[in-house]
Amino acid sequence: MSDFFQLVVAGLSQGAIYALIAMGFAAIFSVSEIINLAQGEFAAMAGLVALSAAGAGLPLPVAMLVALVSVAIVAVVMQRLTIAPVKKMTTLTSIILTLGVSTALKALMLLIYGPEARGLPALPGSNFVVAGVSVRAQDLWILGITLVVAGAVVFFYDRTVLGKALRACAEQPVAARLVGISPRKATTLAFLIAGLLGAVAGLLASPISLTQWDSGLTLGLKGFVAATLGGLVSIRAAVLGGLLLGVLEALVAGYIDSGFRDAVAFVVLIVVLVARPGGVFSRHAQARV
Repeated sequence: MSDFFQLVVAGLSQGAIYALIAMGFAAIFSVSEIINLAQGEFAAMAGLVALSAAGAGLPLPVAMLVALVSVAIVAVVMQRLTIAPVKKMTTLTSIILTLGVSTALKALMLLIYGPEARGLPALPGSNFVVAGVSVRAQDLWILGITLVVAGAVVFFYDRTVLGKALRACAEQPVAARLVGISPRKATTLAFLIAGLLGAVAGLLASPISLTQWDSGLTLGLKGFVAATLGGLVSIRAAVLGGLLLGVLEALVAGYIDSGFRDAVAFVVLIVVLVARPGGVFSRHAQARV
């Protein structure tokens, strides 16, 4: 039984990373129905920028802050240069555009940082054992920060005027324009939020899974699968989807074969698209955050 709980703890930790990436997908899609395939690259870039800043002598908290700001700027610039100029944006067009940006960002990171995989120092704290289950301090940091960030994002959308304005742009774009809410500015803000979410995921994952120029590919794909469990429109469902996917991966790797770990996400994606395309955790396909 202790083996089962050990796998669940490991799965929840990895799933929290997927949940942060998934929230980024949902934050953008719920406002503009844009699928941002560069979301994983935000995570990889944050890790590499923080590593570079820490290597230059900056304290780790300052290096992380530099990474957060840098990725947020990149996300906004990306939206203004590639998304905003398109007069009639469709989901397919957004996939093509953001896939191109994703490829360009990976090439840029390879040129600047090289192919080596590196990891940030783990956040402070001691590992401990509870009932035969080993718990790393980094796992607690990941779960705690993810819950705090998820709560903050949900509060922003549900309780603040600006968050409600973003929801209005998604649900009633014409009415939003009539009352002076700019869908273009709302999309820019959504990209800013998604950039920060991706950056937090990259910073938390780096001490465990290391960071390199293409590490965002896997994170992005699995974050996308987690987001589809909520129909790509619910922050709460994105969190649940990420945690569920992480636990499923850990159980499959532990009880069947670690070689099947990465296949779990794609099997889940196929099942969701065939059986419930509106999302497993969403009440109906038109649910919003």
